Amino acid sequence: MIQVFSLPARLTLVYVTLYILIPSFFLQKKYTGFIVSFLLLLIIVSVFIQRPIIYYVVQPLYLNSFKSDHFFAITEIMNTVLDVNLAVIIPLGYVFLKSWQKTNQKTIELEQQYLKQNKEEDFIYLKIEKSLQKVFMKDIVYIESQKNYIKLKTTEREIITHKSISSIEELLPKKQFLRVHRSYIVAIKFIDSFSPSKLILKGISIPVGRKYKDEVKIILGYF
Repeated sequence: MIQVFSLPARLTLVYVTLYILIPSFFLQKKYTGFIVSFLLLLIIVSVFIQRPIIYYVVQPLYLNSFKSDHFFAITEIMNTVLDVNLAVIIPLGYVFLKSWQKTNQKTIELEQQYLKQNKEEDFIYLKIEKSLQKVFMKDIVYIESQKNYIKLKTTEREIITHKSISSIEELLPKKQFLRVHRSYIVAIKFIDSFSPSKLILKGISIPVGRKYKDEVKIILGYF
């Protein structure tokens, strides 16, 4: 019952903090003003709401054996302040939760924006002779297997490197590249025309293997 009689003071503290002090001070980064205003609110609520209820209702009805010196007994007011102050966990917890959610959502949006802006700036390193060279995926036209080597045709040059076509296929994003033959992988955006048996990329004819024909037709929408 004592906790029930504490509700008016606690509810007042929570709602005034949540709807007035936090928007006016805390969210505006006026932390000193927030602390001062909250302390004043805490004192007002404790002395003018909680303390009268405890002194005139709770003590006579439920604490008969307890004798209070007077209404403004410092130790009892301090206990009242501490008791009411526990309610601040609710509004501050709410604010920190909303702040975390907002920050987390903003982080996700920034990451998505970054990926969207830089999705064509992805790259791989290929070992050419004794050095590793960066190759941007947006520049790759097609990849051709040549036994133990692959020939990588870009918009500007040809690269020969000691690597299997299956191993480089694992590094490529499937939405941008398509395996059309056991010896060929092509960049979808460079396909100028296609049929069930061949593709044309920047004037170069690439055969479509029998094993890959159905998948190529589905992905490229051939009917």
